[in-house]
Amino acid sequence: MMSAGRLIFKVRKVFFTALSIIVSIHGAFFLVTVQAILKFIYKNNLTKLQYGLNWTKRGFIILLVSVLNIVAPSSVRITTEDETIPRGTFIKDLKKGRIVSHLNKKSVMICNHQIYTDWVFLWWITYTSNLAGNVYIMLKKSLEFIPILGYGMKNYRFIFLCRKWAVDRLVMNNQLGEIDADARGCGIVSGSSPKEINEEGEESWDTSIIGDRTNVKWPYSVILFPEGTNMSVATRQKSKEFAAKVNRKPYENVLLPRSTGLRFTLQKLSTSIDVVYDVTIGYSGVKKDEYGELIYRLPKIFLEGKMPKLIDIHMRALKIEDIPIDDEDKFNNWLYDIWQEKDELMEFYYKNGTFKTNENCSEVTDFFTISNLEFIGALSLPFMTLFLFLFTVLKIFN
Repeated sequence: MMSAGRLIFKVRKVFFTALSIIVSIHGAFFLVTVQAILKFIYKNNLTKLQYGLNWTKRGFIILLVSVLNIVAPSSVRITTEDETIPRGTFIKDLKKGRIVSHLNKKSVMICNHQIYTDWVFLWWITYTSNLAGNVYIMLKKSLEFIPILGYGMKNYRFIFLCRKWAVDRLVMNNQLGEIDADARGCGIVSGSSPKEINEEGEESWDTSIIGDRTNVKWPYSVILFPEGTNMSVATRQKSKEFAAKVNRKPYENVLLPRSTGLRFTLQKLSTSIDVVYDVTIGYSGVKKDEYGELIYRLPKIFLEGKMPKLIDIHMRALKIEDIPIDDEDKFNNWLYDIWQEKDELMEFYYKNGTFKTNENCSEVTDFFTISNLEFIGALSLPFMTLFLFLFTVLKIFN
């Protein structure tokens, strides 16, 4: 016979799982509905439209973190190198009850890839700097066709790639060019157009122009994973084969990165970018010879509440002028060196359980969370969705 404690545990688990599913579905529906309304109301005012869409983008990471807090609360520890990221960039704000930060407003984040939710934690980092509405993530093309979510992500101007460079180059060129131009206040949102569009549809922007002071200079945080996929038995083998092909020694704790997409990204954003954030991520409960994607699968996280108790994030800042983006061979070697250091950092983490390698590092630890008010707002989304539906119906039939 099941004990009372065990029964209560199971009931709570079912309740919170059901609550997370309800909040997720209604939250996603609410956000894409708001997007559709915004696109209709502000179709002739791109600046207001962008502000609105960015609000829904911020709303999505708030929704995700809220759901994770419901099913599997966890903590995060952020370690930064004082030499490149000043002490105090990340702090534990007692008034807000969460971590806040002051990151550069125009950046590219590169990271090793362990589990499918890595990008959630990177997006959350931008949230701590009030930049969550300015995130751009590079994703698999297939994700574009997910019902409801695909529509939302297209409105977020996420960059969908099919891993065929001939196709992806055009997509990246046009979208990154627009991001760069908007960051200078002279892009599509400001009412400007590319100076040239060739027969293949490739857009060219005038990189020497800076928009009028009255124009909004839009921040951006472009998130990408140069490894292209998360660590697994199959991808580790492919990485070893690729390493042999390019005459490199395979790493033990990370996959060999691909340089083409990252180099192209940095070239396209070179006129506006402030910094490249090199991020290394590790999870409690994952040992050196284990695979995080097996331990923390999506169904286990969202349906069983199996989440790392502690998410460890190491960050350092790299100056764009120190990166040889104009020389392919030098850039490849630079990236491989960065990943070698990342491999060694992961080795240290597996042995010591921390990314703090010396006293010249700063650490901040707190709950992986958002503001209390935003969390309450996320929980109220099912009611807001119902209200929005009834309001729309009444408007149609009255």
